[in-house]
Amino acid sequence: MGSVKEKALRARARKLGYAIHKSRSRSIHEDNLGRYALVKEDSNLVVLGERFDASLEEIAEYLD
Repeated sequence: MGSVKEKALRARARKLGYAIHKSRSRSIHEDNLGRYALVKEDSNLVVLGERFDASLEEIAEYLD
């Protein structure tokens, strides 16, 4: 997904009460796979990509 689509997905997630977090880790390891996590903003609960292993496509499907 391009940055425009990523911005649109972030906006949609925000409207639904979620935040998309991108891994900032410089090294890939078992607890951080370098992708994305979807977090419920009111509870700070990770609902998808606990190990930063969710793709933007997976997040889009979850939000649909």
